[in-house]
Amino acid sequence: MIKLDTRHDDPTRWRLINRTSSGADVLAHQATAVHRPPWPEALAQLREGRGELEVVRDAGMHFRWLLHAADGSVVAESPAVHRDAEACRISFDNARRAARTALGPARTGC
Repeated sequence: MIKLDTRHDDPTRWRLINRTSSGADVLAHQATAVHRPPWPEALAQLREGRGELEVVRDAGMHFRWLLHAADGSVVAESPAVHRDAEACRISFDNARRAARTALGPARTGC
């Protein structure tokens, strides 16, 4: 089950979680950057894949993805838990699908 956790006292704090019978995995969360968009905007960008995907490796040799907006700011990111870059990219696709589940499909203009 996909669950969106948000903070009522801070509209920029959120986590997109996949809950299973054996636990839960964080698929994506708010950017660690100083300036973050409110959760509805960030999740909409994630859902639509709007921006530039960056895959980075940390000092512990784990990968995470970051979704950058057009201005270069980070909109959303994954935890650094992936063992290789390809698994990280697959995780991004899974997070996009989860965002569609949480928010519903993107509206198309007429």
